[in-house]
Amino acid sequence: MIVAVSRCQRSHLQIFSEEIAMVDVEANRAAQRELYGEPLGDVLGRCRAVLGLNQARLAEALGLSAPMVSQVTSGQRIKIGHPAAVRRLQAMVATLPEVERGELSVEEALRRVEDSGAAGEALTGTTRRVSFQETAGVVQALFRGVASATDHLDAAALLADRHPEIAELLRVYGAGRLDAAVAHAERVAAQTRRPASRSGE
Repeated sequence: MIVAVSRCQRSHLQIFSEEIAMVDVEANRAAQRELYGEPLGDVLGRCRAVLGLNQARLAEALGLSAPMVSQVTSGQRIKIGHPAAVRRLQAMVATLPEVERGELSVEEALRRVEDSGAAGEALTGTTRRVSFQETAGVVQALFRGVASATDHLDAAALLADRHPEIAELLRVYGAGRLDAAVAHAERVAAQTRRPASRSGE
């Protein structure tokens, strides 16, 4: 009789522990929704489906360990702790519409993701380069979140004669590679600094 009771108690404890774990997971997913707009399991699942990646390849592309990806996907962990990995994920999500429309290959999308993560190399001392790279990546994500590369190029063609600078923005940030966007940002920043340096002479 005592053995039967202890087994029953163990069964109830196991059920209770599982219920607590489920509550924790739901709370973590709710916290992810607050931080990222939706649970990371949904975000990462969409990335895997569109890009055709298994979990190990997804982890490699983001610069994370496979266990870390598993934990944030299942809701056992709330946040992605590495800022560079967050930037890579943002860049990856930004490529999905273009990949779905057939305007960007998976290889090109992953190359763009890799380029965006280079902003995490702040320890190399290339602080200025990091700043431009991060800014250019964010601007490209904004442009590509509102229209396709084809639409940006069409708009650029319409504006090219009367507004060439705006047309260049559309081509570079709406349809170009990240390295071209970084070069454009550096050039514009250098141009805006010139008048101030001359006035100070």
